[in-house]
Amino acid sequence: MATSPNHQLQITPAFPTLIGRMQVAGAEVTNEQLAALVLERERTSPSHDHANFGGWHSRADLLDWPGDAVARLRGWITEALQQVVQASAQLPESQARTAPPRGAFNVSAWANVARRGNYHRMHNHPSSAWSGCYYVTGAGSEDSLAGVLEFYDPRPFTEMVEVPGTPYGQRMLIRPVPGLLVMFPSWLYHFVHPMASDTPRISIAFNATWRPS
Repeated sequence: MATSPNHQLQITPAFPTLIGRMQVAGAEVTNEQLAALVLERERTSPSHDHANFGGWHSRADLLDWPGDAVARLRGWITEALQQVVQASAQLPESQARTAPPRGAFNVSAWANVARRGNYHRMHNHPSSAWSGCYYVTGAGSEDSLAGVLEFYDPRPFTEMVEVPGTPYGQRMLIRPVPGLLVMFPSWLYHFVHPMASDTPRISIAFNATWRPS
């Protein structure tokens, strides 16, 4: 049976994993203020260790800290959440729903300070919808993996079969740049490579838990 040259294969990107990056413009002064706040807390408060190996991990109450810098950060996180929800609504899986989601996010955040040899083990963020990270400072050379955030393809065994173009089983690297906000699904496993500098890498991580109304 002859095949018509006009036949078209319909392609649907099923099971996508959305990762957002937002570079905040004009964040230099806010970053200086946030760095001062975080380093002062590090000096006076114990570390609440979770996935971090070494370094300092604050309590998850950072968005309650006083100051305009924290208020601006809260606004950037809210803006990023709104955009990622809008992007999710465009996915085929969301389009199939009959009613839009109704509810609100409860957001918590904490600071991380890492220096030479410190890193974060592979982990995810249970019980949250979206998680993210805002970089107050960077991590040095672009030629090194030091301080780099790494995501793996969440689909198991995809790297075991050769596929033209090798689209599966890849890793995604995000280098810490001051003012960069990263957003990702909380179930996505990730880790941070060890630091190679004594200059602190200061980041603020956050969880957004969805509360349906």
